[in-house]
Amino acid sequence: MSEQNKDFRILVVDDTLKNIQVLGTILRQEDYQINVAQNGLQALESVDNVEPDLILLDVMMPELDGFETCKQLKENPNTRDIPVIFLTAKVETEDIVKGFELGAVDYVTKPFNPAELLSRVQTHLALKSAREKLAGLANQLSRYLSPQVYDSIFKGEKEVKIESYRRNLTVFFSDIVAFTPKTESMDNQELTQWLNGYLNGMAEIALRHGGTLDKFIGDAIMIFFGDPMTLGPKEDAVRCVEMSLEMQERAKSMGIEIRIGISSGDCTVGNFGSDDRMDYTIIGKQVNLAARLESSAEPGRILISDETFQHIQSKIACEPRGPIRVKGIDREISTYWVTPS
Repeated sequence: MSEQNKDFRILVVDDTLKNIQVLGTILRQEDYQINVAQNGLQALESVDNVEPDLILLDVMMPELDGFETCKQLKENPNTRDIPVIFLTAKVETEDIVKGFELGAVDYVTKPFNPAELLSRVQTHLALKSAREKLAGLANQLSRYLSPQVYDSIFKGEKEVKIESYRRNLTVFFSDIVAFTPKTESMDNQELTQWLNGYLNGMAEIALRHGGTLDKFIGDAIMIFFGDPMTLGPKEDAVRCVEMSLEMQERAKSMGIEIRIGISSGDCTVGNFGSDDRMDYTIIGKQVNLAARLESSAEPGRILISDETFQHIQSKIACEPRGPIRVKGIDREISTYWVTPS
């Protein structure tokens, strides 16, 4: 008997009172919380309130049999993850197969052995707890990764190993104008809350437009479009600039201005670091150029490179700024201001 068992709720669904009494006696030996439904309709009506960790489901019942009850449970997003064990006298192979096809995790035939039943119940409750723990850890891990990277790893589309490749990307940099003077009047707690509120708002906009959020560097943000998902260089650039315009509006609503620089072109993207600690990021001249354009931009404005302009000019209004020189690049760079509509 385990103290932990008291936290588990089991819904027993059977139309025969004697079976319910036998099951209740067996399960209460292990201190499980027992709830009862005497047919499939009652089970479906009560499951949201009971929130069971496991359902023991009879197959042959009037009005709504166990197979149809299981089918409806699995079609409901709120109940589809609850493990179902069928309890039935039906032993034909096709019935057992049907139960598994409908989403049941196990099948126990009547008359059942109490020890066998408890063993299977304990196994599936332990598996459910392990899945929930893994899901919780995965949810925490997702906060350290861009959603696109997280999804590609957990779907098996991207391996976690040191590697890199070339991609045509659009790269975004931004920072807050006069950030240091603004923060001098705040204590640590106020600064933390304010800055996290700003970064959270910017991140929401980036993810909505499909950007890969690379990193926060103090008040600065680095985002890129084109990997691990892309709609093509032109559409990636358009989405990046549309995101930037929305960010500018969000910043104004917070009483601040941000500078933004955007550049498009070939970059090296991948996992960099060591076998024990690596970062998924991008490197190359476009990263440097986007950072330099951001530092050269006027407060509250978006400065883009010529290649980004070529991608977006048919969809977003721009005006020439003219060629400029930036640190680290030994030639003049043609640049454009994005003009809000």
